[in-house]
Amino acid sequence: MSSVHCHKCRQVGRRDFLQVGFLGPLAVSWSALSRVQASSSPSAGSFGRAKRCILVFLNGGPSQVDLWDMKPDAPAEVRGELNSIATNVPGIRLCELLPLTARCVDKLKIVRSVTHDASVHTTAVYTMLTGTYHPTPNIDQTRVRPEDHPHLGAIVSLDRGGATTVPPFVSLPTLFQAPPVEGIWPGQTAGFLGSRFDPLVVQGDKQSARFSLPSFELPDEVSQDRLATRRALLAAFNSSLACSPVNRPISIRDDLNEQAFQLVGPSRLAQAANLAREPQRIHERYGKHLFGQGLLLARRLAEVGVPLVTVYWIDPTPAGDGGGEYDSHGRIYWHMRERLVPPTDRALSALIEDLSDRGLLDDTLLVVMGEFGRTPRLNPQAGRDHWPHAQSILLAGAGISGGATYGATDRLAAHPIECPVTPPDLGQTILHLLGVRADLELHDRLGRPIPASRGTVLHDLIG
Repeated sequence: MSSVHCHKCRQVGRRDFLQVGFLGPLAVSWSALSRVQASSSPSAGSFGRAKRCILVFLNGGPSQVDLWDMKPDAPAEVRGELNSIATNVPGIRLCELLPLTARCVDKLKIVRSVTHDASVHTTAVYTMLTGTYHPTPNIDQTRVRPEDHPHLGAIVSLDRGGATTVPPFVSLPTLFQAPPVEGIWPGQTAGFLGSRFDPLVVQGDKQSARFSLPSFELPDEVSQDRLATRRALLAAFNSSLACSPVNRPISIRDDLNEQAFQLVGPSRLAQAANLAREPQRIHERYGKHLFGQGLLLARRLAEVGVPLVTVYWIDPTPAGDGGGEYDSHGRIYWHMRERLVPPTDRALSALIEDLSDRGLLDDTLLVVMGEFGRTPRLNPQAGRDHWPHAQSILLAGAGISGGATYGATDRLAAHPIECPVTPPDLGQTILHLLGVRADLELHDRLGRPIPASRGTVLHDLIG
């Protein structure tokens, strides 16, 4: 039987009183006891534990009941065709198509109780990436709006001060967009924070599985030394205007200039994006497809200090019928076997092992999610449709206890019955681990204060 960590509270015991010390019968306050209790809780010291985050987004909605929350005793139309296999943690079993990831479960926390109400792709993507409910959760063809809440990466970028020696927020291999929506889907950008905090998009080519940075070519007459001099002069000029009443637009231009300087000539970012520096065996371990090489690039970006990298799933092979990406409305088991799960298993297990072997997992948060789960029962096309009411996600690193599950669903994997996790609470927990304080206020384009997150930190999920 798998372990389910869902401790809602912790009672104050004799040891807590002894830790307070002999203060007299009236000197022991509840606040003191609370501080003692917090210092001895599993999540003590978790604030800011993650120096960086890799967010892997499996577009389309992976099936919880076929991958991470299998129900072998359910009716055939629920349990489907796939069997479960043992993992390296007794009592936790995964889909037979995940043999490599099964060896890494001791480093993973499988969260089986994520739930929301957005039943269409665009609003569900927005809900999961921003940690904020979309105002029209079930209206299709939802487009980007000026008042959109920012992606979690944009919030981290704002909190850490915008431009740094590396971009604070990177997305790859593209921003997701697909018919019938024109342009990119909402939730992937900085929203009302403005383009200053949008992600730097590192474009990937699906055929070659190679990536290219947006770059600027220096004119022949401008050497690297001359560029450095111009950079220093610009910084001095902007510093002299710091007290100007128009300092905010100056500051924005300064941040944009700094981001541009990072892309001109040699830089830590350019070196990290050069995957040719990796041994051939590492390329093969991740898989020579866009998703695999994207996770390899994410690891390299994390190593040079990029605070948040989002990697979107892009099909290594054409989807065929039944839906693209993980959106398998028909022939779900053909899609899972032939194009979806094996490359995911290879790349994801490689990333987990790589982060662990390099000592990065202690202070790197890994999040694997989609926009929703799939219907518990198979449809007449042998597929599964959208189901936001129950989704399984993976967490690892940054002090999160591995080798465990969190939450549980009913016998059909349809609804949470233990420890439901909402997107706002999940978003607030991710921000907490990244050192973003719970009371952070953002300001929209009209200057109105808006909470960065309306959720609550799930300390039980961390511990």
